[in-house]
Amino acid sequence: MSAAEGRPRCRWGGSGQAVLRARAEAAGYRRLLRARAAEVEALRGAVGALHRQLEGLRDRRSGELAKYQERVAELEREIGAAEAEMA
Repeated sequence: MSAAEGRPRCRWGGSGQAVLRARAEAAGYRRLLRARAAEVEALRGAVGALHRQLEGLRDRRSGELAKYQERVAELEREIGAAEAEMA
């Protein structure tokens, strides 16, 4: 073995523990990232469900409002007819 080959071993020889710690830390971050990605996906699903629920409520309320407006117009016509009858 030449002196050039021996130098990196000596220089990096004591860093085996540091490499293992870095790998363990990276693995921990990967696990955390996967967990956060799963949380984000679950929240996206919840947001989508809430949007669909909101749209359903809007549609129902819109239909109810149209019925009420029609009923108000009908009552106004009846009031107009009653006023004309009394005049």
